[in-house]
Amino acid sequence: MAELALDVVERILPLLDVKDIIRCKSVCKSWRSVILSLRFVKAHLNNAYTNDRNNHELGHRRVCLRGIRGEDSWFLLDYIHIVGSCNGLLCVSPIGVKFVVINPSTREHKKLPTPPFQPHVHKLAMTREVACWGFGYDSSSDDYKVIAGFMKKFDSKRTSFLVLTLKSNTWKVIGQVKYSIYEGRSGVFYGGALHWFMTHKNLKKVIISLDLSTEEFKEIPMPDVYMLYFDSYRLGVIEECLCIYSIRSPLSTKKWVMKNNKWELYIDNHCQTKYDVAHYFPIRKESHMTSRYYVDDGTPVPINGDYIRASIFVKSLVSPHPHVNHDNNNNHYDEHKRIAKQVQEVTESVESGAKGHIRKRKKKRRSKRSCKHKKPLV
Repeated sequence: MAELALDVVERILPLLDVKDIIRCKSVCKSWRSVILSLRFVKAHLNNAYTNDRNNHELGHRRVCLRGIRGEDSWFLLDYIHIVGSCNGLLCVSPIGVKFVVINPSTREHKKLPTPPFQPHVHKLAMTREVACWGFGYDSSSDDYKVIAGFMKKFDSKRTSFLVLTLKSNTWKVIGQVKYSIYEGRSGVFYGGALHWFMTHKNLKKVIISLDLSTEEFKEIPMPDVYMLYFDSYRLGVIEECLCIYSIRSPLSTKKWVMKNNKWELYIDNHCQTKYDVAHYFPIRKESHMTSRYYVDDGTPVPINGDYIRASIFVKSLVSPHPHVNHDNNNNHYDEHKRIAKQVQEVTESVESGAKGHIRKRKKKRRSKRSCKHKKPLV
């Protein structure tokens, strides 16, 4: 059978599903090298997002727990929680302040170190020491970041934030805000930033945004201050826009979407309503985090429902171990081969030179012996 050129392979394979691409790694070494390259992983990811955007019958793909309505009440207990999702990677917290980043499609996972922040646990009325969290992608450094917000005391109006990057695998303090979490403990990732509903000490409700590239906080103005004071609203993403909606009646209440840095009332045409696809993450706690976590094929859900606060999800080949650069590994392998070849050539040259030198010495000794045995001329 004739072999396909690698450039053709690089154009065809990104169109396949992740599970089919994983099988293709076993075809031959050249295909495996292509699939493991960073360029191929990004090409496949871009293609996956493009397919969703061009699908006029499909909204977003999302990942959530089965009981999404009870997410905040479960936060006080040691259930598995979804911290966030980005580019096919899923950050979960199985217990306390433990964090694990998983790619459910490739079954890779990475346990993260525990944040160094130690609040006064005996003064807190919750089993989880973290007040809020989030997960997202920093395009400026091509890295993924986990955010954890803590309060020193349960009634504190200040929240301290720590960040961990997957490349560094270490936590650092990035700042403190004079606000406390209000509703929706998982930060909504949109436009390169995480967003939370928080309250000021005077009970003023605000949206706090954390830019993952600059690691700076800013306050986003509200669309309708009076209404949002007296109702329970949440943040989410709808039709590629940050939105605010009511958790009491998400199908009928007014919604606002942010377009061009301005809030607009969302107009829903029920005749043209898209459906999101919810991928459910199993509520299962294991003593040892393994790669057996998975998401199913998804279920269509109304785009106006409570699911609009769930994290965006797409199947990808992105690894939770970003420091493992297969392209660099291949370069190092080629470099080692080149150096080994040079060493072999030098060794052969030295050995050849030594042999030549030995032959010259032997020839010289033979000539001396022959001169001694020659009879003198009379």
